[in-house]
Amino acid sequence: MTKGHEKYTASFKNNVLQEYRRGIHGYGFESLAKRFKIKGGHTLIAQWYRQWDGTIGSLERKLEGGRSRSMTKQEVTLDPGYWMEIANFRRFLQRIGNDRLIFFDETAVYCTMYPRRTLVTPGQQALIIVDKPSAYASRYDLIGAIIGSQPITCMVLTPDDRKEKDIKGVRKHIVNDWILKKLAPAINRLAIDNVYLICDKSRAHNKLDMMQAFKDANCPSVIGIRYIPTASA
Repeated sequence: MTKGHEKYTASFKNNVLQEYRRGIHGYGFESLAKRFKIKGGHTLIAQWYRQWDGTIGSLERKLEGGRSRSMTKQEVTLDPGYWMEIANFRRFLQRIGNDRLIFFDETAVYCTMYPRRTLVTPGQQALIIVDKPSAYASRYDLIGAIIGSQPITCMVLTPDDRKEKDIKGVRKHIVNDWILKKLAPAINRLAIDNVYLICDKSRAHNKLDMMQAFKDANCPSVIGIRYIPTASA
């Protein structure tokens, strides 16, 4: 019998994963599982994310028998490949000096408190149901980078900035522009060679595009970019 979650196409998986934003409320694995009604839940999305390299093709891998690979919740939890990926990543970090590892990430801060009181007509529910915090609060998107000994640089994207740029949040071109204008010059001022950039697998983090931004900014210190394994932070 065909398992329920085998029906998801590679294109559908890709669309779901493109909505993922680590650390931002409403865009994590659990929220996406509810929004897209995925029977395998957040553990299934986590499996897709580990397999995904930003392309639909990476989600179409087959087993030798020709069947699409699918994993149960128990298999995701006990998958030895997942833990090996984390172990290899940790060994990599341990071999590099702390000041040669640049961690950067994005997050969002909501600066307006939700309303706690409201008026309703008789018989209606006297509650405010909050599905999307941005409907009630001003959201400020932040990008920041640090090394082992100090913060390097950051950027704040205000609601007015998003409106002016006609964007909903931090996107790939925003990250690349920030690297070109802010992060790369800051790294050059550190005068540290053979630096690695560490980030998650957000669709805004394309290795080729980010390395090109460093090249355009004349920042040869960054020699590689490594993704953090899913759910290992």
